[in-house]
Amino acid sequence: MPDSDVSQLLALMATGAAALYLYTAVRQLLLLEKREENLSKAVLVPGLIALALHGYVIYAGATSVSASFGFYKVASITFWLMGVLSVLIVIVRPLQTLLIAIFPLAAISVLVATLTPETARPMTETPRGLLLHISTSIIAYALFGLAMLQGLLVLQQSRLLRQHKTRGLIRRLPPLDATEQLMFELILMGTVILSVSIVAGIYYVEDLFAQHLIHKTVLTVIAWIVYGILATGHFTHGWRVNTAVMLCASGFALLTLGFYGSKLVLELVLN
Repeated sequence: MPDSDVSQLLALMATGAAALYLYTAVRQLLLLEKREENLSKAVLVPGLIALALHGYVIYAGATSVSASFGFYKVASITFWLMGVLSVLIVIVRPLQTLLIAIFPLAAISVLVATLTPETARPMTETPRGLLLHISTSIIAYALFGLAMLQGLLVLQQSRLLRQHKTRGLIRRLPPLDATEQLMFELILMGTVILSVSIVAGIYYVEDLFAQHLIHKTVLTVIAWIVYGILATGHFTHGWRVNTAVMLCASGFALLTLGFYGSKLVLELVLN
């Protein structure tokens, strides 16, 4: 199939994925207003189709001759992973608010990544160890992104409960302990995977200065320390909502600045 036909097909699939993402988010919001607590097939089926289309677009881009890990492509992969993780979480626990938050962002990311020009050079003969470093970095960032969103939800839920406001959306959320526990589980998983990413980077990244990675590395290590302190403080000293969300937000901001900030400058500003 000619490259132009492939591009048109991927653009069509990306548009379909975005439309289904938005439909799923709106449908889930309407179901929450109707006090539907269980995940409906009317939400799950279009959501899974959207993730499948989005996943194929990512796969096609990653296996093409011009494959790269540019700014928009990495953002698309990140939000796709967050969408997959959100669906898995919602199947087990009634936390449909994650879908409402994540799916519109995934819709924007797949469209931008597919319809805009590449921002990075194609990657050729990338060592497996470096791919391990890149993939684990993206997975960890997706987990921390979900933890950040969950933390904001926990913070709002805690504030409303302290004010004795029990009407509206809060009545359809799980108990505060359950939403808080999920946040810490996401943080713990993200910290473990980020540890793997850092170790892989030490072994397989050749020159931090020549590859413009020193600032990213420093910020990532600081974020890893912040998340480590947060996990340790929670499990040993029982740190709760306010402290946890503050540290989670600080760690996520450091990761965003180190990873996406550096890619933004190198690919979209200086390129």
